[in-house]
Amino acid sequence: MELPKNITQIGESDRSCKIYVEDYVISYLKQLNRVAGDKNLAAALYGVRKEEAGISYLFIYGAAKLNFLQRDSRHLSQAVQQEAERQRQRFFREYSFLGYKVLNGDMIEGFQICEQGVCRYISGYAQFYEKNDGMLAYMLEERQDDAVPEQVEQEKYDMVKKRQEERRLQAELEKRHESSRVRNMKEKGTEERFRRMKYSAAVVFAFLCVVGLVSLNSGEGLKGIQATVKQMLQNLSEKQIPDAMEVSNLSAEAGTIVAEDKLTDAVKQENDAASIAPKETVAASAPEASAPPSPSAMPSATPAVTETPTPTPEPVPEPESDPDPTPEPTSEPVSYVIKRGDTLIEICMLFYGSDERLQEVCNFNGIKNPDDIKIGQKILLP
Repeated sequence: MELPKNITQIGESDRSCKIYVEDYVISYLKQLNRVAGDKNLAAALYGVRKEEAGISYLFIYGAAKLNFLQRDSRHLSQAVQQEAERQRQRFFREYSFLGYKVLNGDMIEGFQICEQGVCRYISGYAQFYEKNDGMLAYMLEERQDDAVPEQVEQEKYDMVKKRQEERRLQAELEKRHESSRVRNMKEKGTEERFRRMKYSAAVVFAFLCVVGLVSLNSGEGLKGIQATVKQMLQNLSEKQIPDAMEVSNLSAEAGTIVAEDKLTDAVKQENDAASIAPKETVAASAPEASAPPSPSAMPSATPAVTETPTPTPEPVPEPESDPDPTPEPTSEPVSYVIKRGDTLIEICMLFYGSDERLQEVCNFNGIKNPDDIKIGQKILLP
């Protein structure tokens, strides 16, 4: 539906009913309003009614004076209806009767719109300019003067303007209050998530430290400890905090394998260190057992001049070099799929226990802005 152009909005329009009034009609109503004074004058309104998307659009192209109506009424009398129909048949045959307006000298801010025998007041309208020969002919026949601007007292004008300003300020305050409330709720939710994540990371770190100490002191029960670690990691992945996203099965398994490798390497190094000590003890005692006897203790067939034997220096055992430490296996990057509600800070806190490696994760995945991540995006955690 095409709406008129070059319109001037008067007052606030109704949501369910939009009224568009042609300029000649407004001019005629202002003339009647100027001479109304203490006595009320009424005018019938004629035009076209259209419907679109549940909204009524009224286009008023004609107005005619009614002699049998002096006040607003929800139900028009039969005499008023017959008078309005006569005026329509005479001057505005191509249009329909849409409503009326009772004029008492006040500013025109709305109209009484009639539908199915019931009239209701609709505030606000839009004035538009269009060629309107029918209304011009009616005005000439009624010998009305040219349209003049409506004269309204400055006090009434200021009052209407003040009401409109108050409604605008009230709407702005309500909008700001709602925005502040939503922002506070988001900040509280973020703080609560960080607090829970820090607590979970501290618990996991303490448990891993205990497991490392136990595995270094004794190799027994290593399989049981590894099984406990697996179960704990699985429980943590299942009991994630609210709004945190689930880690993929591949990343959970990769993290468990890295933890197992580190525990196995620690136990292996402890066993190698324990096996070096007995070897050094044997090496230190071997030269004393194999030292040759002194010449005085050996039997001789012929007498010989007794000479003081030169003591043979005992060989100093050379310390065995430590075996080359087994290189720690390089952990493979863990893949992770971004889901709704994820942030890079929360992902770093979940995997590393802090956000210190946030920039490293961004550089590794070519991310320039940590806040610019998308749902379904796959990243690698080094």
